[in-house]
Amino acid sequence: MTAPGVTGFQWRMPVDVRFGAGCASEIAGRLGERSAVVMAFEPATALGWRAQWTSDLGHRLRAWVEVPDGLSSMARCREFAKQVWPVLAAEPDTVLIALGGGTTLDIAKVLRCRPVEAEPRLDQLVDGRRRTHPAGFDRVADALRGTAPWPALDLAPLWMVPTTAGTGSEVTRWATVWDTDVEPAQKRSFDEAFGFADCAFVDPVLTQSCPAAVTRDTGLDALSHALEAIWNRHANPFSDVLAVSAARKVLTWLPVALCEPANADARSALSLASLEAGFAFSQTRTALAHALSYAVTLEQGVPHGLACALWLPTAWQLAQGRDERVDHLLNQVLAALDGTPGTSHGAQRLQTWLTSVGVSCDPASHGVHDAEQRVMAALSSPRGRNFIAA
Repeated sequence: MTAPGVTGFQWRMPVDVRFGAGCASEIAGRLGERSAVVMAFEPATALGWRAQWTSDLGHRLRAWVEVPDGLSSMARCREFAKQVWPVLAAEPDTVLIALGGGTTLDIAKVLRCRPVEAEPRLDQLVDGRRRTHPAGFDRVADALRGTAPWPALDLAPLWMVPTTAGTGSEVTRWATVWDTDVEPAQKRSFDEAFGFADCAFVDPVLTQSCPAAVTRDTGLDALSHALEAIWNRHANPFSDVLAVSAARKVLTWLPVALCEPANADARSALSLASLEAGFAFSQTRTALAHALSYAVTLEQGVPHGLACALWLPTAWQLAQGRDERVDHLLNQVLAALDGTPGTSHGAQRLQTWLTSVGVSCDPASHGVHDAEQRVMAALSSPRGRNFIAA
């Protein structure tokens, strides 16, 4: 029997998730005799992780590919394919392991997609220089751009090991791919059923490597995922519970982590919040704040989590008072801010909290001088239409 007011819904979560301090150390054992290619964010070497993983994996480690900081762009995916795909082709059962933040995880999702029938390598002149393109990548690029269907793929087993508490990519089916090869640059969404990873190891200990700015911005990303799942047309009772829990944890523990970077309880809470928010928005997708964030990242270089967060008070204001369910959930979230009941001045209270962690919610301070027009346009975008007030 269905509870009053609850409509039918679906839930898909095929990722095998392991959570807990130190769980990343289990990877070598879980791998068995299989080979691995590790795509790791660049600081992993300086942190000593490369040496440790090389020792733990031994002969099974076929390649270690470093991913410098930057956007998860189409051009970077193309370049990394040159290193990763030949290894995957030589040993089809090789596990692709992504160790890093959102950029690394998203690029790995794309690179697991190796076409079965690879085209011959093509030498092309790009900006007056001759470059070799990896076999078949153009077909993947066309699929990401929506100009051609996906080719038949040999999907590599994919394991995700996030080193930040915010991306949620380890438990969603999509990735963001920035297409900087076109003018103007555009955001492409990798959104396929085969986008889900096979395994995710969420180890809060790994997040202690994050600088303060990364801790803050990824925490804001998790908060954005949670709130966007609440004021979403595709929300359901389970996503609501997860989203509220995630939002409350971020509001409570992010300030602690910023003041006490080595606080294990704070790191664990934020990692769990990120995972909960990932579970929630894996079902609902994102909404208005994300729709508004992408241009700010492309135009101004503002980190994704910060670019989302600056629009959260605006989205909160628009969402409040339109849906009894949403108001009830936002009231629960607000209780974690200052303990004051009720949704009165909710957007202002959130903005005060954001200011306390160093975020300016004035779009002009981030180079945006047409905020009202952007909001109106975003409401009719694919992400904006998920917003309850659209």
